[in-house]
Amino acid sequence: ITNRENPARKLGFGFVTVPVEHVESALEQNGTTLGGRRIKVSLARQGGPKRWEKAPSRDHSSAVQRARPQRGIPKEALEKLEKLRLSLEAKKSSEKSRDSSEGSLEQAGATPLAKSARPPLLVDVGANLTNFRFKDNVEAVLERSLAVGVHKVMVTGTSAEQSQVALLLAQSLPGVLYSTAGVHPHDAKHWDVSHTELLESLLSNPQVVAVGETGLDFNRMFSTIAQQTEAFSAQVELACKLRKPLFVHEREAYTDLIEVLQAAESKHKDGLPPVLIHCFTGRKSAAIKYIELGFYIGVTGFVCKGDRGKGVRKILSEGVVPLDRLVLETDAPFMLPPLPAKDYCGMDPRSRNNEPCTLPLVAATVAELYGVSVQEVADRTTANAMALFGL
Repeated sequence: ITNRENPARKLGFGFVTVPVEHVESALEQNGTTLGGRRIKVSLARQGGPKRWEKAPSRDHSSAVQRARPQRGIPKEALEKLEKLRLSLEAKKSSEKSRDSSEGSLEQAGATPLAKSARPPLLVDVGANLTNFRFKDNVEAVLERSLAVGVHKVMVTGTSAEQSQVALLLAQSLPGVLYSTAGVHPHDAKHWDVSHTELLESLLSNPQVVAVGETGLDFNRMFSTIAQQTEAFSAQVELACKLRKPLFVHEREAYTDLIEVLQAAESKHKDGLPPVLIHCFTGRKSAAIKYIELGFYIGVTGFVCKGDRGKGVRKILSEGVVPLDRLVLETDAPFMLPPLPAKDYCGMDPRSRNNEPCTLPLVAATVAELYGVSVQEVADRTTANAMALFGL
């Protein structure tokens, strides 16, 4: 906090207690401007060694886990998902019958009834639907996403336990939901050799389409650099062995991340499997290198966020990332884009949770940056996702 009359004079800092479900949103305000002054938001820490020397003496990660484990999916939620599955099957059957009738009319020379306008089909390649914020309404969240054309969603696994829950959720709605299996860098401190066997078992299921979310995060540092590197390297090796795509998280760790990936590439005869840099928020130089290496880039609602998304918008508008290397994702419940209305697509206006149904907003922003139609962005990114993950 600074003195308004004399900005150079520091007045100190303040502690703010926020509910656990809003911690991640509060941390996203770091670097923004308030009252004409730049603010810094971080977790309170006890005194002691600097964060890069060893893990913090107090474990704060439980307060801001990217998706708190639910230890399974409530029976009631599974029952609602089963009803949704049956409803989707009935709708698909009805549409097939209608399309068949319209085809018969055309063959007979009659004018078929006009088809209702359908939104462009989109794929959300990363949503944390096992997050505790969705524990009571995941079926409603999916209904809203399907209504706006998000017809496939990949449920992100970020820990050993959560990866199992993600698969369980994906199995409740086959053909719509898929999952990933991995250990996020925040959870790397819990990594041990047994996780490799567990993840390999999960990845043998065809609905588990990628290794991850894994990677390196030298910004939050909930796990030490050594712990993150060990867990990431092991999961890269697993992806190379199984030839499954890598779903990679990177924050302020670009150089180290490239070193791990290039070391694995030179070690294996077939090189690396396909790589997605999830939720890209980095610099132009990093984007250029990722594209040179043949990686895919995932963009979220971050690209829609005013000053914070300016850098990524510039990278896209300059064509650094070709459309054939781009996929869309929400990273729900995080990375909420500005909404055109408080009750957008039926979302709770009191909630600050992002949902897959906001993906069309990301697609619209991307279309504007590339100077193409939303339909083209939807077609290209959906084709990329389908090919990359074999959906």
